[in-house]
Amino acid sequence: MSTTTVAPLDRINAIVSQFVVNAPELARHQDLEELGLTSMQMVNLMLSIEAEFDLTIPSSKLVPSNFRTIANIEALIWEIGH
Repeated sequence: MSTTTVAPLDRINAIVSQFVVNAPELARHQDLEELGLTSMQMVNLMLSIEAEFDLTIPSSKLVPSNFRTIANIEALIWEIGH
């Protein structure tokens, strides 16, 4: 996926959709755990976000609430500075 032509929100949606496959459409504020995201998938989601956005999430930010919704993930990325 080209990072120069795809908006950050679209990139986040693409990553999340790899882990939450039973939802036909993902809303920004929809709880991903309610859609079936497991704790192991959440860890892999965190790693995928780090890789896609070329950042390191500080350990203090590696909490489930930061990965509960697409909106939370987007806010975390902007907070870290990317």
